[in-house]
Amino acid sequence: MIFRHGEGFANVESRLSPNGDTLYCVASCTKAFTTATCIALEREEKLSWKEPISRYVPDFNPVNDPEIGRRATLLDLSSHTTGLAPVDHSVMGFHDEYYNKGSDQVRIASHLPVCYDFRSHWLYNNCMLGVVGEVISAVCKQSTGTVLKERIFEPLGMTRTCTSNAEYPDQNVAKGYSVLDDGSLLSLGDPLLEDGDIQGAAGFVRSSVNDMLTWAKAIMVTENQERGMRSLEIGSELGDHPLRGISLARCAHRPITLENGPGENAYGLGWFRHTLPSSWLGSIGPNFALLKDPPIIGRKSKPRLAVSHYGEFQGFLAAFYTFPETCSAVIVLANTSPSRGDPTDLIAQALIQELFDMQPRVALENYALQARRASDMIWPALVESWVSNRVQNTPRRPPLEYVGRYENPGFMLVIDVYELPDSEKGKGSNPEVLGFTVNSIKRQSAKLRHYHYDVFTFLPDSRDDALRKGMEGYMALPLLLLSFLRGACGKVCGLEWDLQAGICEGPAPGLEKIVHPIRFKRV
Repeated sequence: MIFRHGEGFANVESRLSPNGDTLYCVASCTKAFTTATCIALEREEKLSWKEPISRYVPDFNPVNDPEIGRRATLLDLSSHTTGLAPVDHSVMGFHDEYYNKGSDQVRIASHLPVCYDFRSHWLYNNCMLGVVGEVISAVCKQSTGTVLKERIFEPLGMTRTCTSNAEYPDQNVAKGYSVLDDGSLLSLGDPLLEDGDIQGAAGFVRSSVNDMLTWAKAIMVTENQERGMRSLEIGSELGDHPLRGISLARCAHRPITLENGPGENAYGLGWFRHTLPSSWLGSIGPNFALLKDPPIIGRKSKPRLAVSHYGEFQGFLAAFYTFPETCSAVIVLANTSPSRGDPTDLIAQALIQELFDMQPRVALENYALQARRASDMIWPALVESWVSNRVQNTPRRPPLEYVGRYENPGFMLVIDVYELPDSEKGKGSNPEVLGFTVNSIKRQSAKLRHYHYDVFTFLPDSRDDALRKGMEGYMALPLLLLSFLRGACGKVCGLEWDLQAGICEGPAPGLEKIVHPIRFKRV
């Protein structure tokens, strides 16, 4: 152990200081555990990377391209090459709360729009790893989290790693927070992503720095043996080692960008691969969107392979880097939301820079300030977009014309639109007169005011108001508009909600023009 440090509080209310055993949600760093479990199950001949997914979950049949259902394998889903759109808001609403359960994942994934031709493009998609989790559960007749525990956590001695809040071993657990405009904190509570949930296998793991170091060491020792390198720790044969075969997940399966360059920027199965120096570190994280020119460490140092992943979910951030050549790892976990930028990304790069004495030195704290300033502009830019795109003085129709139930059976979503009681209606020239609720879930509700024509909006009053309403992930205009549709008879017959809005993690050329709003039929 070269360096370990805890900063701030894991729980502000109880003044709990973090240490190496404090549990954090590691979010998308979960994907590597999921693919390692698939490798273990392949050894047991319970599944195959090359068989169509439909062999294990027959309901996986993408309606917009049946060819994907016939051909897509575990390899395709785990390397994000199906071409299906990552419409996360079709399964996850306000407060990062999920609309349905994991058993609905396969059906919902089968109704995702198609963005790119099958196997033609890398496109990060949490729903695909959710389907992989359902495959694991189907072939083992157990919950996905239980299988991960039996195949990975327990054999490696990762006693402080789990997949649900109920499994916390003690009170040494971090609580997630958002930061309000005045610097005060908004408590977000325990993560609402657990074993048995949609996208669970994409992000449900909670772990500690110490356990993640155990995981990193076991991976690199195993893969170094598999690749014929001199083992740094183990001299015996791998035998039934729980990670035997891990090299399959850690090798490159698809470039994440098609730009030409001397180094590698690729994706394995639950792992990113970067040859440093690279401008693609943290490419699915919030800083990548906030920084026009991301930092590039080690421009004048020798090239070095980093195998990594990143994570963000409901007040938690994670950066996890491994360096197989030296069997080194850098892990940074934080209990803060991504709305002000990602400190784990930049802290990890700072530590990597020091660990390998990379030159020239990059002042990464300056990039943290840039990210913060850019994040401060998100709300004003949203308001400006809301104002500039609104057509003024369009006629308002009676609110009761829009009241009713709207369904999208494929995504298993039901939107109830209702007139607000007088005590809850807004005031002023354009008051909130309607409300809507998704899938009858109490916190999946918002009040609507007229925007223009047959379009209504639920733009919050301020950025702080958005955070308190759990709308931190809704900072794009299309996500804040419900567009009602009229039939030939002139009556409202449906609505559209752009739940993708061109937003995704990682590069996705032209995505905003390819994925259309989701349509709901009035019933």
